[in-house]
Amino acid sequence: MISITGASGQLGRKIVSALTQRGFGSAIVAGTRNPEKIGDLAEGGIRTVTADFDRPETMRAAFSGADVALIICGTAPVEARVKQHRAAIDAARDAGVGRLVYTSFINPKRESLFPYAAVHEDSERYLMDSGVPYTILRNNHFVENLDNALVGAWETGSLTLPGAAGKVGYIFRRDVAEATATVLTQPGHANRIYELTGPEALDLHEVAGLASQVWGRAVTASELDRVDYGRILAERGLPPFAVEAQIGIRLASGAGEYDLLSPQAALFAGRALGRVADHLAAFCAEQNKRGE
Repeated sequence: MISITGASGQLGRKIVSALTQRGFGSAIVAGTRNPEKIGDLAEGGIRTVTADFDRPETMRAAFSGADVALIICGTAPVEARVKQHRAAIDAARDAGVGRLVYTSFINPKRESLFPYAAVHEDSERYLMDSGVPYTILRNNHFVENLDNALVGAWETGSLTLPGAAGKVGYIFRRDVAEATATVLTQPGHANRIYELTGPEALDLHEVAGLASQVWGRAVTASELDRVDYGRILAERGLPPFAVEAQIGIRLASGAGEYDLLSPQAALFAGRALGRVADHLAAFCAEQNKRGE
């Protein structure tokens, strides 16, 4: 049995899909805080359960009988998330999970400019000390996280974010999902740490140059002040802790914290990974479709 938390999220859904396509649909237990959000998965034959980080009894039930379980990191503030992840790891240990897989992030160090790095550092250490066989997947930035900035670039010709000069090994969610599905279903990954990155490290100036080529219109990149970026995020309705995290991740990007490249995601996916230019082409097609 393969138990997955956070199955209603964008990454969780893609992992469920990747496992189903490989013939593991009947083995999946898809957990989320509100199972009604994944009613479509239940209709498709996937077993769905409540898995709430703040209710350890639901986590133990979700993990019960699991040969391997996946904890997709939560979205709470730092202190709350540390407690939630520790409780989830305890629940997996108490449920007798055969191996626990955790979605971490590149450069999980407390001194990082990204506030959530402290969560990942703590969760990794707690998991390694738990006695449960583990696999840690350190994902790099999802290329899809650029989409809001790309909308602005499409409309104005200016790609603006903090940390514009920092190189990042952007990776597609679908590629992380495929790599994760391999790690969940293959033997030989116990007590390993893997870095999942895209095939190239680009700064925003290079992304803008690719956008100019792919879109057939001039795009340039520039540095966005952190205060202005925070104001934009707040206007989108993000809570203060999330605003701080998003500012931090961009500042960490500018500081070169995410320029690492690794072949592991491509090896696990079993194919070449998507490149930023591919995402820009798909984005262009979508925008043109909307404009019709």
